[in-house]
Amino acid sequence: MVRLYLGTRGHRGIIKIHYPKAHESYCPLLINTGTLTLLLEYQRVPTLAAIMSGRPSSKRHAFFEPNLEISPQDIEYFASLPFASPYLNSPLYEPVPFITRYDTKGTSNKFFSKVINTADTIPHLLALVRVRDSNPNQTTAQRDDARPDFVVFVSLGPDLCGFQDTVHGGVLAALLDEALGLCAEATEIVSKGHTRLYTAGLEIAYRSPVQVPSVAMIKTWVTKRQGRKWFLEAQVLDQEGAVKVEAKTLYISSRVDAGL
Repeated sequence: MVRLYLGTRGHRGIIKIHYPKAHESYCPLLINTGTLTLLLEYQRVPTLAAIMSGRPSSKRHAFFEPNLEISPQDIEYFASLPFASPYLNSPLYEPVPFITRYDTKGTSNKFFSKVINTADTIPHLLALVRVRDSNPNQTTAQRDDARPDFVVFVSLGPDLCGFQDTVHGGVLAALLDEALGLCAEATEIVSKGHTRLYTAGLEIAYRSPVQVPSVAMIKTWVTKRQGRKWFLEAQVLDQEGAVKVEAKTLYISSRVDAGL
């Protein structure tokens, strides 16, 4: 940000001019002509990536690995998109690692961490979890469409195609299954109890094709819990807000760890 101060004979006004590039240091410049004083200030403006990376997301949700870095490039990429920026700028949401996208030493998560983690498949992906503002043990069958529990923004590339310029339905199913699982795991009771959840059923309705290249948003909700059963719903939406895919799933928590 650049501030321009104008002063004449003891009176001063201020004009603020914003530039897209943040300056790295504070550098004042004073110009005095006797009757007119100009003071230019260059002030470093933190990027959205810096602000979000500083939020204590992984500390709030023990399920997410606290040492996994959330890509600043992914944050900046989605922050430039009008349909994503409201979530990224909202204090109601925190960024969390999409943990299966991080490579491991064994064979786990290779589909998300390697196969569809390339420039031509899914070059950018960002997950956000809603900050719990009420009793985390409470769930409701009436979801809040405007405030999903877990949100994933994903950039879809041409190597995901089944039909011409269309994302393969199996890829969408995998994304939905993973997002729904992370949504359930992100709840406080699961984080504190270290409960493992397993997919018992996944029902998907494909409303219309998802084109590539494109950017999509996955919204997920925990709608109900009955004992060890977790019921969740999800939607895949395009940048215009059109629902492309819907899903319902049932997860079962492990009997030993559940303590129920």
